[in-house]
Amino acid sequence: MEETRITTKEIQKTQELIDFIKKSPSCYHVIHNIAAELEEAGYEQLNEAKEWTLHKGGRYFVTRNQSSLIAFTLPEETLGGFLICASHSDSPTFKLKSNYEMTVDDRYLKLNVEKYGGMICSTWLDRPLSVAGRVVVNRGDGIESVLVNLDRDLCLIPNLAIHLNREVNKGVELNRQNDLEPLAYVDGTEVEKEFFLSLLARELKVSASEILDYELYLYNCDAGDVLGIHEDMISAPRLDNIT
Repeated sequence: MEETRITTKEIQKTQELIDFIKKSPSCYHVIHNIAAELEEAGYEQLNEAKEWTLHKGGRYFVTRNQSSLIAFTLPEETLGGFLICASHSDSPTFKLKSNYEMTVDDRYLKLNVEKYGGMICSTWLDRPLSVAGRVVVNRGDGIESVLVNLDRDLCLIPNLAIHLNREVNKGVELNRQNDLEPLAYVDGTEVEKEFFLSLLARELKVSASEILDYELYLYNCDAGDVLGIHEDMISAPRLDNIT
């Protein structure tokens, strides 16, 4: 049997994908990072609120709502057709609700989340999870939407121990409101109120009162990896559809 050989270029492209996924934990980070790569490649960012001046052979892109981006190039000569590629910047995950903290017996803190997108719920169990997205901050002279990535093993959605559910290997339907709430804080003393808001404020170096709103999502902290006998497979979160 002829052995499969992975080329240096394929290894490089694979690592670029894994690195991009790692630094893109939310759809807003995806767009921010793509915009940075386009600018590095010579693309000019356009503003939808202003008149555009376009030139033959020009490279341009425009973003909207920090969550979508359109990039295009113009031909040097007469336009003979279009080549179009489309994708989406978000991935199936859990979104934090507005009332995001839930305490249990004043000893445990769970994050109140809702399902976002079509996901395989069981794959989220027993994994290190963190939170990323964007936060609207009051700057005094106006408001600003700021990207945030807590970038640490912050919480997890624990499985129930098998001796408490002997039927688990026969198939279990997970209740999204009861079984899929991430555990974020366990202490022997009373749970600190507004614990998560304080964590956000420290990360952004602002006061809690300056945080006006947010759109935050859970993400899997596991890094992508290459595996297989011939190292020809990729395992990584958010492959749908950052690839």
